Amino acid sequence: MSMRVATFATSNRLLDASMRLQSRMTEMQLREASGVKSSDYGGLGTQSGTLINLETSLKRASAYATAISEASDRIDAMYSVLGNVTDMLTDFRTQISAALSADGDEDTNSALVATAQSYLEELASTLNSKFEGRYLFSGSLTETAPVDLDGYVADADTESTSYYDGDTLLASVRASSEMTLTYGIGASDSAFEQAIRAFGIIAGATETPDSDRLETAYSLLESALDDTIALQSGISASSSSLERMAAWQSDYKAMLSASISEIKDVDVAEITVRLTTYQTQLEASYAALAKVMSISLQSYL
Repeated sequence: MSMRVATFATSNRLLDASMRLQSRMTEMQLREASGVKSSDYGGLGTQSGTLINLETSLKRASAYATAISEASDRIDAMYSVLGNVTDMLTDFRTQISAALSADGDEDTNSALVATAQSYLEELASTLNSKFEGRYLFSGSLTETAPVDLDGYVADADTESTSYYDGDTLLASVRASSEMTLTYGIGASDSAFEQAIRAFGIIAGATETPDSDRLETAYSLLESALDDTIALQSGISASSSSLERMAAWQSDYKAMLSASISEIKDVDVAEITVRLTTYQTQLEASYAALAKVMSISLQSYL
């Protein structure tokens, strides 16, 4: 009778051990299938707080990266617009230079009036360029066209931005927790004001422009061209800064992702080894249990 009790106790212990092994093996199989160590933060123990902080940092870095990308695209669009403005200014300056060299040829000077009017309208349209549905040169009023020439009258000696419908808040981007880069340009900038005035004083001439008016326009165009090139240089530098920040954020995100994976994701090789070990132990346990259970009652009578 004592052998039967011993056999019963042994079989119970073997069965309990087998069930525990089976449970651990099932848990490992679930981890292997899901690819993560736990389906919730609680299952990660003391590492849960670290994981939450890392994930928060990754979301913030991703937001910075998105903002940098969007700002870079807008800067590229602005640079292209400035290139078009430079071409206009260069061409009209050349035409005025030719007119001045022609010693006041009336036909040449008269033709400049129509050319100036055409360039004035083209410049206004160019400065009213949009990118992804938002005006580029309106400051923070990105839904308002910055240039409206209705009622604008150019005065050779007086600066005026009466054509400007934007505001003075220039676009900026938060590239990191410690860096905010201002890159915006308003259509009220002196480069554009001088360009509009130069075209305007020729286009608005009530009679054939004389050499004094042409020389004033030429001087304004020279200054506007220099300022426009300086603007291009400035936003090019901003673009380079954003490229560096984008690379830094990319590296930072990769580091955060690796740290998150180390805490959160399973080690496939380790899981495979442990499953093999559990499988071997479980088979041995079931074999032992089967052997104990196969001992018949008659063996102890």
